[in-house]
Amino acid sequence: MTLPITDSILRGELRPNILKQSLEPKALELLIRNARKVSQKSQLLELEFAINNVLSDLVNTKDIYAEDKKTRDAAINARKNKISKNDAHYKFPSYEIVIDNVLTLPELNTPLLRFYNTIIDAEIFRTRQAILHMSRAVQDDAFVRSTLKALFKKIKFACQESQQWEEHQDVMSLIPIKLTHLYFTLLNTYGEVLQSYDTPEFEDDFMDFVYNWKGEYPSNDELAKYIEQSKVKKEIGNSITDIPDSYKPQELPGEGKANRPKDKADLFLEGVSAYNFLEMPKIKQLITPEKKTEKVHDLVMMMLENSGHACAMLEYLKFYDWIKKTQRIKFTKNDYDALCSKVIMGLENGSKAFHTVRMSLNSSNMNAEKYRAYAYMVQVDNEYVTLLNS
Repeated sequence: MTLPITDSILRGELRPNILKQSLEPKALELLIRNARKVSQKSQLLELEFAINNVLSDLVNTKDIYAEDKKTRDAAINARKNKISKNDAHYKFPSYEIVIDNVLTLPELNTPLLRFYNTIIDAEIFRTRQAILHMSRAVQDDAFVRSTLKALFKKIKFACQESQQWEEHQDVMSLIPIKLTHLYFTLLNTYGEVLQSYDTPEFEDDFMDFVYNWKGEYPSNDELAKYIEQSKVKKEIGNSITDIPDSYKPQELPGEGKANRPKDKADLFLEGVSAYNFLEMPKIKQLITPEKKTEKVHDLVMMMLENSGHACAMLEYLKFYDWIKKTQRIKFTKNDYDALCSKVIMGLENGSKAFHTVRMSLNSSNMNAEKYRAYAYMVQVDNEYVTLLNS
C-alpha cells in the first residue's frame, strides 16, 4: 500500500514549484476546479476513477490502484476456488475509529492550498477504503499486519520529510497533519490485528508520534480531541461486501449478471436498454473483449455526477438523434425529456423536468447558469477520449 499523491507532492510532479512551472495558468485553474469533484465520491472504485481522471497527467495512480485491485481479486478467487485457507483467527473490524481535525491545519487561504488539501484528503480516504477492502478480501491477519507496518513506516518517513522543506511550508504542513490522522485512524481501527505484537514495531503513542516530526508535543486541546475521537466507533456495516470490488461493470447481454448490488450506472443502462444504448457508435467503440462494458459503466458513472453533466454527455453521444433515426421514428423531444427525467433525475410519471436542464445547453438561456450543460461540452469530449484511449 503506497501513497502516490503524497509522494508526488514531496518528490514528483505535484511539488508546488514544479506544478506552477509545468502548467499554464488556465490549465492550473482547470486542475484546481476538477479536483473539487473528487471529494464527492464515497465508493472505492468511483473515488479511484475520479482521482485517476483528475491527476492522470501528473501522477501514475492508475497502475498503483490497479495493482491493489489485482491483489484483492486474486485473494477472493483463491478463497472461492479453495486454493487458500481462511485464517481461523481473522479479525475484520466491524467499526472504524476515525481521527480527523485533531491537529490544527494552516488557514486555507488560496485556491492552490485548497487544492492540495482536497487531493490529500482524497488519498487519505482512498487509503482507508482500500485497506478495508483488502482486509475483507484477503482475510489474513498476518498479511494485514505486514501491510499496515509497511504503511506506517512510509507515513513516518513522509511526515519527517515534509518538515525539511523551507519553501511552500503552507502546503507541506498539510502532509504530516493529515498523515498523523490517517496513522492513528488505522492504529485504532485495526488494534486487535496489531496487538499481537508484544513490543510494537511502530510508534503507538499519539503525543510521541507528533513530537517525532514536529519537535513539540500537541497542545492540551489537541490531545483532548484525540482522546475523545479515539472512543467513537463508526460502524462499517455493509459498505464493504464479501466481494468488495471484484466485479465487471454491466455485463454484455447473455454473459450473466454481476454478483453485486446495482449502482446508479447500472440502473441508467437498464433504463435505456430498450433504445439499444450499447449499440450507439461512440458507445460501441468503448466496448472491448478485455474490459467488456467497463468503460461504458465508467462513462455513465462519471456523467451522472449531475444532470447538467449527463445532459452534455448525451448530447455529445447524440443519444436523441440515435433514438429518433434508428429506434423510434415518432420519438419527440417531449418523449426524450420524459425518458431523461426518469433515468437521470429519478422522476416518474412522465415528468418533463429534464427539459429545463436541456435548455441549459444554450449559454444564453435563462437557466443556463443553474444547470450549466453548455459548460460541460468541452469536458465531456475530453472525458470520452480519455476513456477511449485508456
